[in-house]
Amino acid sequence: MGKKISARTLPTRAYSCSTCPFLDTGWTHVRPLLIDRALTEASPICHSTGKDALVKSQGPAQICRGARDLQIQFFYRIGFLDAPTEEAWETKRRELGI
Repeated sequence: MGKKISARTLPTRAYSCSTCPFLDTGWTHVRPLLIDRALTEASPICHSTGKDALVKSQGPAQICRGARDLQIQFFYRIGFLDAPTEEAWETKRRELGI
């Protein structure tokens, strides 16, 4: 099994890659699986980054921007975040000590 990567230190991509499953132009056939994982398990790594990239790697491993946007919207809508922003996400992380 490969080395585990910590989402605590892994940066989030600044933008979605062109094949992001969370974009209508991306690999949408895997979107339901990734939505489930993003909301119940962990923040997925962008499939276009890191040493195990599914396409030509666009740099070091980073958290998927599309998945993070989904997480932020979901947690805002259920009242867990104060605003649907990256800043509110980071504030909540610090508040929880993660």
